[in-house]
Amino acid sequence: MDWTNTNEWMNHPAIQALVIVVAAAGFAWIFDLFIKSIGTKVLSRTKTNLDKEIIETLRKPIKRSILIEGIWQGINHLDPPDAVRYAAGGILASWAVLLWTGAAFKLVGMALSYLSSHQDMFSAVNTRTMPVFEMLGKGLVVAACVYFLMISWNFDVTGWLASAGIVGVAVGFGAKDTMANLFAGVSILADAPYKLGDFLRLDTGERGRVTEIGLRSTRMLTADDFEIIIPNSHMANAKIINESGGPEEAERCSCKVGVAYGSDIDRVREVLLDVAKSIPDVLQDDPRRKASVHFTQMGESSLDFQLLCWIHQPELLAAVTDAMNSAVYKRLQAEGIEIPYPKRDVYIHNQDGGAT
Repeated sequence: MDWTNTNEWMNHPAIQALVIVVAAAGFAWIFDLFIKSIGTKVLSRTKTNLDKEIIETLRKPIKRSILIEGIWQGINHLDPPDAVRYAAGGILASWAVLLWTGAAFKLVGMALSYLSSHQDMFSAVNTRTMPVFEMLGKGLVVAACVYFLMISWNFDVTGWLASAGIVGVAVGFGAKDTMANLFAGVSILADAPYKLGDFLRLDTGERGRVTEIGLRSTRMLTADDFEIIIPNSHMANAKIINESGGPEEAERCSCKVGVAYGSDIDRVREVLLDVAKSIPDVLQDDPRRKASVHFTQMGESSLDFQLLCWIHQPELLAAVTDAMNSAVYKRLQAEGIEIPYPKRDVYIHNQDGGAT
């Protein structure tokens, strides 16, 4: 064997660079095998699968990052021209950045899934707010990816960041209403003053069910089958009555009526309760929500009563109120109970001072 030729061959920079790359590939393979075997045994004793999923997600980028570092060291060993070194460094660094960006996307999803499954500790992350947190988390990952890609190619990041800040301020002033709606939408999704399917009454008088909660607006469907689109900034600052709030969706409706002085108030009470029992959509069997009658006041021309009863859906309020008012009026007429109205005596004075 010609040892002189062998030594010359082994001392050749290209061969040495290839040895560096092969050694890095071997080390990456051994490291991956170690993580797979030893890590699996250790993690099998844990109660959750989150740590196992994290290890599986990180294995691929770690293994390939070791290989990328070996390739970079091999290229540097060849002492290439600056242009080649710049291009090779940019490509390898970009490869590594994209590898870790993909892993970061998966880790964000895993973290949010874990947080949403532990509502006792992390109530802000739930089914409704998950899309918002996913968007924010992945947006930060993308921003970091762009930042490191620019560094990989030796771009002046400071100038770009300054320009982005100026553009951001200009866009913020130009789209302040949109940004207000966006932040209000995030607040609504996190605080959950109402949810999909709730029946709301706005401070402007509209009533309807929530059909969609977006980042910019909330949509409601009224009883007239009209869709109302309300900006989230208005919803966040308005007084809203959630008629679906509470343990159940049942709602109380009322009927106010006045009877003439001298009427039998006990009989009036019985008549009004009988009317409540005759309305089909009024709850009858719920012991907590029985119909009741209140003698509210002795007015100027009438004894004022209020009939209170419960319905199981807010949409029935108008129909039940109409049926109840109609039934009360007919029943009082049938019972001979007078419903008075204000009366005024008008005196006209003539020129002689007398009254007629």
